[in-house]
Amino acid sequence: MLLKNLEEQWFLHCITMSRYNMFLSDEFNDTINFITSTEMSDIPFGLATIKNSKYQWDSNILSIQKSNYHRTAETAIFNNDAETKDLFYKIQKERKIWWRKLAQNPSRFKLSEAKKIKNYTIVDIEAQFSFGNLTLERITYHTDVQKLFSQVNSKKDFINIQMVEQRMSLDWGCLALLCDICDMNNSTTMHLHSKLAPHKVAFHIKKSNDKENIQNDDLNRFVLYLNNILRTKGLNTILTSSEKIIDTCLVPFIISVNTTSLENGIIYIKDRATTLSEAIHVTDLDKDEKLYMDVL
Repeated sequence: MLLKNLEEQWFLHCITMSRYNMFLSDEFNDTINFITSTEMSDIPFGLATIKNSKYQWDSNILSIQKSNYHRTAETAIFNNDAETKDLFYKIQKERKIWWRKLAQNPSRFKLSEAKKIKNYTIVDIEAQFSFGNLTLERITYHTDVQKLFSQVNSKKDFINIQMVEQRMSLDWGCLALLCDICDMNNSTTMHLHSKLAPHKVAFHIKKSNDKENIQNDDLNRFVLYLNNILRTKGLNTILTSSEKIIDTCLVPFIISVNTTSLENGIIYIKDRATTLSEAIHVTDLDKDEKLYMDVL
């Protein structure tokens, strides 16, 4: 679920919110042929794919004899040769900021030195740890696009065109983010970014000590009602009476209810990262814009 949430955040940033027309495709050559044969080929435009790849990744950290599949998310943005180099630097900055926003220790996510090889230049985004650096993403500036797409029907469409390619490993990205939250020396509690957390909200029931109290059954039904409200909004929730489970699952928000909630409709939303609580009425739960903005 962590990998799925990371993939969704990448999709939102690189495709849905892109400044350019982006086309999701499994076969770049076929898609380019289709685009260039229509009126959609005005540059800049981009291609994107999400796939299982055997592309070598971080072999200096994990020595393996056989290449294992890992899930990658990739984009290729085409632009004219006068503007593509600036785009290359712009994407580097944007992607580094994106990673830092998701991290608990943003300063460990850095750009590597640029490496120029023949017709392309490479810059990696790395997470720095005591055991070594994890490469999360590779950004490549291609100056000779015609050689990359030899099977494209119309080569003339690539005259004076260059490309910026971005390839990210979702598996290694998840590993780096988990290592990041485990490597916070000054913190006794681990926090995962709310947009990545597998479970977004936990319901914590403060029951009466009297087990025969009929209000406990009413509380259970009340929480199930609230739980259904959030799940219909697309939030993955967890029901528990144990705070240990909440900490183990790294749930970012906790909604607490007690017997008084049955009388006045007041529930409490706690942010684990800040430890601040907000009291709201149950009728406002599905209208809490801050909660939805933080987790979606």
